[in-house]
Amino acid sequence: MFPKNRSHVRFAALGLAITIMFVVYQLATDPISPSSRDHAVMITFMIFCPPSLLSVPIIDAEVGSRGFYFVWGFIGLLNAALYAAVGAMIFGRRQKSD
Repeated sequence: MFPKNRSHVRFAALGLAITIMFVVYQLATDPISPSSRDHAVMITFMIFCPPSLLSVPIIDAEVGSRGFYFVWGFIGLLNAALYAAVGAMIFGRRQKSD
C-alpha cells in the first residue's frame, strides 16, 4: 500500500510537527497572555493544518484545559495521517514513473 522508501513517515512527522507548532503558538498567545495573536499566522496554520477547522465548533476546549489537549491530540493525528497520505501519493507516483 505505501511506498517502500518510507517517505510517508517523514510527511506524517511534518504534519504532526505543524500541529504541535500551532498548539505552542496558541499557548504562547492565549487570551490572558500579554502578546496577541496575529491573524495572518493563524490563517497560515489553518492552511497547513486543515483538520484544525474541527476545533471551531468545540467551544468548551479552552486553551490549556484537558479538553484542549485531547482535541488537539486528535487533530494532530488527523493532520499526520493527511500528510502521510499526500506523501504516499507523491512518492508513489514518482516511483511508478521511474
